[in-house]
Amino acid sequence: MDQMERIVFTNLETQSKYISQTFKEMGLCINSFFADREKIHDSIAKIRNFEKEANKLRRKNLEIIAQAVSIYRSDFFRLVMKMADVMGNQAGASVRLGNIKYVPKKDDSMIPKFQALISAFVEMGERLRDLMKILGDDLSKAPNYCNAIDEVEEKVDELYRDLHGHLYNRMDIPLRYIMQFLSVAKHIEEACDHCASVADSVRIILSTH
Repeated sequence: MDQMERIVFTNLETQSKYISQTFKEMGLCINSFFADREKIHDSIAKIRNFEKEANKLRRKNLEIIAQAVSIYRSDFFRLVMKMADVMGNQAGASVRLGNIKYVPKKDDSMIPKFQALISAFVEMGERLRDLMKILGDDLSKAPNYCNAIDEVEEKVDELYRDLHGHLYNRMDIPLRYIMQFLSVAKHIEEACDHCASVADSVRIILSTH
């Protein structure tokens, strides 16, 4: 592992910590929507700060990679940009959630389905953080961590489809609110898809080592 790779992996590990924290705050934000909406704004502020710090690291990594002379550095560009895709716009999704006017009852059957999706979402953030950490420690162990991300991604897809079908069958909720809930759930599903893409980018890097 050369110096450029070591620096990039270190930055990616720090960035993954921000992403994991953002996923957790997104989960808290959704739980607050169902329980205590006043706390949503606190989560949004934290998410925006995490996004800001993660973007600083993305720019730093791109500058470092651009200075490398190896012709194989396109694999690192790909990984850095895939990590940026993961961060996406969690704050924007949280703001959309906070703007939903529909207030579900505490025993609404959609709530445990959302909570299951949130749980898997938070787990994905943790698995991504684990993968970025192992890249700087022991590349030979990385494939197992990539596989763990794929497993969580499959779980998220299943939970998303279940929630999607549930909401479309809800005749008691106005369609505009159903679409807003689905937009938030879709954001979670897409963020996890991006995590799986990060794992694939790591596999490409591993193939060159």
